[in-house]
Amino acid sequence: MAKKKAPASTPALLAPADFAAEFAAGGERKRAASAWLTTVIDQAEAGDRQALKLAVEAHKAVPWLWSPVNQLQANVERSVLDAMLGADRQLFARATIERQMEVMRIELLGESPSPLEQLLVDRVVVCWLECQHADLILAQRLSGSHTFALGDYHQRRAERAERRLLRAAKTLATVRRLLVPIVQVNVAEEIKQVNVLGG
Repeated sequence: MAKKKAPASTPALLAPADFAAEFAAGGERKRAASAWLTTVIDQAEAGDRQALKLAVEAHKAVPWLWSPVNQLQANVERSVLDAMLGADRQLFARATIERQMEVMRIELLGESPSPLEQLLVDRVVVCWLECQHADLILAQRLSGSHTFALGDYHQRRAERAERRLLRAAKTLATVRRLLVPIVQVNVAEEIKQVNVLGG
C-alpha cells in the first residue's frame, strides 16, 4: 500500500525585519529570501494559515511587494477569457485580447486618474470583454441550427451585456465631468470693471 505523501511543512519563520534585511541585501541573500517567500505564498494558497501569516508579515515589511494588480479584476478577466477561448488554448489570440485590454485601460485612465476613475475604468474594460463574449456566442449560435428560444436567449444576453457596457461608460463619463472643477466667470462684472477703468 502506497504511503500518503506528508504535507510540506511551513518554512522556518523569518521575522519581518530579517526578511526585509535579506531582501535588501541583494545577490544570493535576496534570491534566497525570494525563494522562501514563493514557498510561503504557495503554501498559503494551498490553505496553510501559518504560511499566510508569514506571507502577510513579509509584505508588510517590504510594502512594495504587494501586487499593484487588482486580483479580483484579474480573476474575472481570466475567467471570461477562459470561457471565450478555453483555458490554455488559443494562446496568441488570448495574448492579443489581453494587449487590447491593456491599451484600452491605459487610454481610458489618462493621466493621474482618481481611485474612483480607476475602479470605473476596470468596470468598463471587463464589461467590454463580456460584451465581446456574448456577441461571439450569439454569432456562433446564429450560424448553426438552434431553436428559436435558444436564439432569443443569446440575443437577450448580448443586449444585456451591451447595456452594462454602456452604463459603465456613461458612469465613467459622468464622474469625469463632475470631477472637473467648475470655473464660473461673471461676464457682466468683468465688463463693468473694464468700463470703470477705461473712464
